[in-house]
Amino acid sequence: MSYSPTPRTYRVDVADETIGAYRTVLDNARLLVEIALLPFAIILAAELSMLILPGGAFGRLVAALLNAAALLVFGTVFVVRWHRFVLLGESVAGGLLPPGWGAFLLTTIKLAVPVFICWIVLVFIAVLPPHLLTLPLTAIGGIALTLAAMRVALAFPAAAVERPVGLMTAWQWIEGNFWRLFVCLVMCNLPFVVARYVITRIGLSFPGIFWIVFEGLQLAVLFAGVAVVASLLSHIYREIAAEPSPA
Repeated sequence: MSYSPTPRTYRVDVADETIGAYRTVLDNARLLVEIALLPFAIILAAELSMLILPGGAFGRLVAALLNAAALLVFGTVFVVRWHRFVLLGESVAGGLLPPGWGAFLLTTIKLAVPVFICWIVLVFIAVLPPHLLTLPLTAIGGIALTLAAMRVALAFPAAAVERPVGLMTAWQWIEGNFWRLFVCLVMCNLPFVVARYVITRIGLSFPGIFWIVFEGLQLAVLFAGVAVVASLLSHIYREIAAEPSPA
């Protein structure tokens, strides 16, 4: 598959793209499990580290850092492999880190760092008086920041197939389709957000010994939701950036 540096005119069909994203995951559920198995096990093991590390603030900090590192490294490995399956037909074959992982990680960092800095600024604004003014400003800023991050989401499948683009290019790709993309992302995310909330509420009614079971269920739902979103972005990216095959 080849890709054009200039996007084609394309109107995102919300229903078709959303259904297509779910169908891709359901039709390839077995491969999804194979791709997710190792990252899932490592991330879950990192979450379990809080049980064996010393208590106190230091132990919690180390556990949080291990969990964040596992999510950053192995979570992105899973997403890259799924993007490459949808766009290139690749399976689980290859080394621990798939091609495109470095570019994908760099794109993630390029987006995450300014978003993190902006959130720090927003939190600082929120604590300033008068709260009647600063809290609504913080909420508006947070919504705007989330929408901006959604708008550059096509940079991720591009990086996964080793054709990274700048965030501004990804921003321009979705010109005229942003609100359709937004609705698609909500429809692909909402069921999994609700499912994780329900699992959390149910887990609270069980003894603490069952904590690992519900942590595993939440992580499995997270992986499934990420796969649906990655499928959606891959489909839209292919329609916007892929060159038509020669006749």
